[in-house]
Amino acid sequence: MAVTRTYGLTGGRVKVQIEDLLGKNPGGGWVYQAPGVGNKNAEGAHYYYKSQTAQGSLKTAGSAGQFGFKVNIAEAGRYEILLRAARDTNAPGDARNDIWIKVDGGTQSVMPKGTPTLTSGGNGFVKFKGAQTSWVNAHQFSTSKHGDKNPDSIVVFDKGMHTITFAPRSTGFHIDSVQVIKVGAAKAGASTATAVAATETSSIKTLLEQLDKAQAKVAETKADARTEVGADKDADGVVSAKIAAAHDDFESNKAAASKDLEFGRDGAGEQSVGLRFKGIEIDKDAEIKSAYFVFKAAETSKGAAHFEIEIEDTTHAAAYSRADAPDGRSYLADDVDWNVEAWKKGESYKSADVAHLIEKVIAEGGLDALDALAFRISGSGERVAEAFEAKGGDAPELVIEYA
Repeated sequence: MAVTRTYGLTGGRVKVQIEDLLGKNPGGGWVYQAPGVGNKNAEGAHYYYKSQTAQGSLKTAGSAGQFGFKVNIAEAGRYEILLRAARDTNAPGDARNDIWIKVDGGTQSVMPKGTPTLTSGGNGFVKFKGAQTSWVNAHQFSTSKHGDKNPDSIVVFDKGMHTITFAPRSTGFHIDSVQVIKVGAAKAGASTATAVAATETSSIKTLLEQLDKAQAKVAETKADARTEVGADKDADGVVSAKIAAAHDDFESNKAAASKDLEFGRDGAGEQSVGLRFKGIEIDKDAEIKSAYFVFKAAETSKGAAHFEIEIEDTTHAAAYSRADAPDGRSYLADDVDWNVEAWKKGESYKSADVAHLIEKVIAEGGLDALDALAFRISGSGERVAEAFEAKGGDAPELVIEYA
C-alpha cells in the first residue's frame, strides 16, 4: 500500500491529488500519467488501472494497488466523498466504471441509517461508481440488490481521525483527485470575500457606504441586463433565457464557433458540451417545479443516446474559452440522466428535468439578473442541436417553472 498521508479540512472540505499518494512509480496495476499525457483535461498528473481479468473487473478488493489517506474531522456530521475519475469506454454493457473503497473499518458501517446493503469487495470495501469517458466527480456507492437505489457517497463521521482507502477494480479506470466535503459546508461567495477585504482597509462607515452604492448599481442595471441576455419572465411563475452569445455554448472537441452543437459525439469522437445562461431572476426560497432545456434539432438523429447533465457549482459561471472550457470546471456531485428520444430536423425537444440541480446551486442566495448558470452535457450516442451561431433564433433555451 502507498504511503498514507494525513489531511485536515479547511472550510469543511479538503482536496487530495492522487499523485501525492501514489507518486510516479505506483505499481499494483496503476500506471502514472504525466500532465498532458493520456486522458485529457486531468488536473496535472493522473493514473489509470491497466490490469486485465477475464471479466475486465476484479470481483474482490486485493491488497495490490491499494492506497489511502487519513482525514482529521473537527466537526462530526455527514461528509461527501468525490473521486474525480474517467473511464476508457462507455460501450453498452461495459460496467468497468468503478473502484473499491473502504472508509475506516468498513464503509457500510459509516453509512447513514437506512442505507441499503452495498456491493461488497470483501474486508470492508464496497463498490464506488460513476465514471464517464470525460472527467466527472464519481459520487455513488453501488447497492448489491437489483432495484435498490444507489446512494450518494455520503458517510457519517464522528470527530477525530478517519481513514479512506481505495483498491483497484476496473481496467481502463482513470483517477485524478479525491475530495471530502462536509454536507452543507458554507461556500465563500464573491460578496463575502469583498466584504472581508473591505473591512481590512476601511472603516465600518466606509464599508456601508460602498455596499449602498453597490446595491444601487445592481438595481440600475437589472433591467438592462435582462434586455441584453434575452431573459423573459411572466406572471405565471415561468422564467426562461436563451443562449445569448457565441461564448455561452461550447463544444469540447471543436473549441470554436459552430452553427450546431453535437452532443455525445462529433467527428473527433466523444465530447462534452457546455451551456451558459444569464439573466434569470429567482428568489432563493422559490420552489422550482420543473426546469429543462429546449433544443431545436439541426439534424435528424436516431439510435440510442444517453446523456448526463451536470451543473457548475456556482451562480457566477464564466463565459467559455479554450482556457476555461467545460471539462476543466467544478460541478455538483449530483447529476441528471437523460435517455434521449430520436430527433427530427427542425423539431424542438425538451431535456430531462434539472430542477433539483438548480435548487441546490441557488439555495444560498437565489439568482439575480447578473448571475449565470452553466451546465455540462456528456455521454454516449449523438444528437445535434442548433447553436447560437446559427443566427436563426433557435439557440438552446433554459425554462424554469417555479412557485
